[in-house]
Amino acid sequence: MRDVLVVVGRTPNTDILQTFVGEMKKLDVRVHLVGTFAQKQIDADWGIDTVHRVTTDGANLDWRTRGRALHAHPHERFWAYVGGDDKVLRLAEAADVIVAVDSKAYYSGWELARLNAAAHACVGFGAAQRLVRAMKEGRAPSVSVPDATHAGPASDQLSDGALLLGHEKVLGNRIGSAVARRVPLLPLPQQTRVEVTRSVMTGLFGRREARAAVATASAVAQRLRDTGSRAEVLRTATRRALSQGLTPDTLLASAEADLAHADRLFAADDAGEAAVFVHHALQTAFHRVAHIDQRESPLPKRAEEFARLVTASTVGAAATAPQGRARPAADQEQDRPRRLLVVTDGNDNFLGLIRDHYESNPAVELRFLDIADYPGIKRLANDRRRLIAHRLGADPMYGFTAEQHLRPYLDWADTVFIDWCAAAATLFTSVDPGTARIVVRLHSYEVFSSWPRLTDFSRVDDLVFVAEHIRDLALRSVPALTGPQAPRTHIVDNGMDLSGFALPKNPGARFTVGMVGIGQVAKDPLWALRVIQELRRRDERYRLVMIGGDMDTRNSQAAAAYQRSFQRKLAPLVKEGAVERRGATTDVRGNLRDVGVILSSSVREGCHVGVMEGAASGAVPVVRDWPFFAGQKHGASTLYPADWVVSTPEAAAERILAVTTDEETWAEHRRESEKHALASWDWPVVRGEFDRLFGIG
Repeated sequence: MRDVLVVVGRTPNTDILQTFVGEMKKLDVRVHLVGTFAQKQIDADWGIDTVHRVTTDGANLDWRTRGRALHAHPHERFWAYVGGDDKVLRLAEAADVIVAVDSKAYYSGWELARLNAAAHACVGFGAAQRLVRAMKEGRAPSVSVPDATHAGPASDQLSDGALLLGHEKVLGNRIGSAVARRVPLLPLPQQTRVEVTRSVMTGLFGRREARAAVATASAVAQRLRDTGSRAEVLRTATRRALSQGLTPDTLLASAEADLAHADRLFAADDAGEAAVFVHHALQTAFHRVAHIDQRESPLPKRAEEFARLVTASTVGAAATAPQGRARPAADQEQDRPRRLLVVTDGNDNFLGLIRDHYESNPAVELRFLDIADYPGIKRLANDRRRLIAHRLGADPMYGFTAEQHLRPYLDWADTVFIDWCAAAATLFTSVDPGTARIVVRLHSYEVFSSWPRLTDFSRVDDLVFVAEHIRDLALRSVPALTGPQAPRTHIVDNGMDLSGFALPKNPGARFTVGMVGIGQVAKDPLWALRVIQELRRRDERYRLVMIGGDMDTRNSQAAAAYQRSFQRKLAPLVKEGAVERRGATTDVRGNLRDVGVILSSSVREGCHVGVMEGAASGAVPVVRDWPFFAGQKHGASTLYPADWVVSTPEAAAERILAVTTDEETWAEHRRESEKHALASWDWPVVRGEFDRLFGIG
């Protein structure tokens, strides 16, 4: 006796289901119905052997899977619930035929078929009935691609075969793959085209053929007239490629498609739904895999295209339009201390000296707000979709709630200093600042995120950058920073206490190259391994000390791939004594006593604190010409003395050999490095810039 497993994402046509069950009973076949459906519409008298409704509250999933499901495509979310149901999995293992009845169930049907290689997978009751009859007659069919010549009038055949087109048996064959990718381009009804494309893309991504999947989606998108379908196809392919650690060519095209659909919705007075698609567009265009978790980003080379992304869209322009302030920032009242509110969001790494300085200044009354300590404010700050909806007039409660949370702080403060141009800056500029002066500091990573695009800079009086090259990139890629209501911009170095770093060097330091911080792909420690290999090719006394913890690879396939490559190339060098890993530490000063040369191998930096601390310790700096900014007006060679900067691992090795050629030469370069660091970046030098910035005499 054979078993047919019917998977549904919604209640099927009950007449068709009843007829199908009756036909299966005539063929001596058991029928098992699983998925999501209206239980009361399924009659027990039809003879269905199993009727099992899958729970969709996530109760059967662990918290990680449940969290991923909430942000997944609806079809993948449905699979999370189906695949987490033990009863469904048992039925799938025993099934001879697995049939997906509707588009929501296609992906789950395919995944269940992958778990049971002996089962035949198909789409639609008609296909299932044909399969069972063929099996009954001893004609066990193999997986096949529908005849493309019957496209158009017989497009229901393609709908029934959509799941099969994504099957690994088809895509694993060169000819089969070529045919499967061609089918979505045939003359088809739009919905059928979308369903077939989705199935083919799912199969290609399952085979780790992301580039082929993206190319298929891009070609299909050109044939879709409906803006929603075009946006869905491009976004699905683009996001899946990003999830596999690749930056696809469709990054901006996908964002533009979402904005085009948002424009259509906005024109139809559906601002709330339009906000969803603006949010989709920004999430895609500024995805961390594209800009943060790889050794290159499209932003520096295509900054103007990213700048036009939102302004070219009606709804995008509306969502980011400057609101301005009702009143200018007021002068300080002379009969009391200046009230300074310092704001951050879970990262006060660069605020310690600033807080200490103004807490001890009788001319200042200081308050500190970390929004991470206030769950209500934190949730509001991170909810970009609601913020966008509020900007479009669809969520007035967002503005009311933000006003309630922030007004007491704004009414109290003369100056609000927001560190990091991220969630806190976006939230604070969503309400009118009153007479408070707003100062925001943008470090580096933020310019590669969506936050500056959502910050209302017409309500920011002063925007502080830590380096010229970051300001250059921000001005090129964030339209609001060059408009008539743009804030004043300043360059102020990070304040650091460098005076305690000049400790005596330990024996062997002259031949020790050090790195501080390797926990991000941007630090590119693989480049540093090439440097030490080149050095040891000439003199085996040199070694590399890496100070810092491993990368967090839990949420990024790109970072995970980099980390695997790094570990693979690191292992033999550690074994031979060429590299030493010291892990994370709170005693950077003490570790730098062993370091004679401080190395920056990064692809991008704002201001590399590790280099500055290393230089202050008397280690001679060797700085890679950061590729994100190489060839630009400003970069590593304008932030640091030009002779510190090199372009290749070979040039880095040459500089290291030259500055450590003997004790006297090394000592001379050490003194120069230490002197430059203390004169440029030590807190007594920098704090006056903050006094002037905050108007504190």
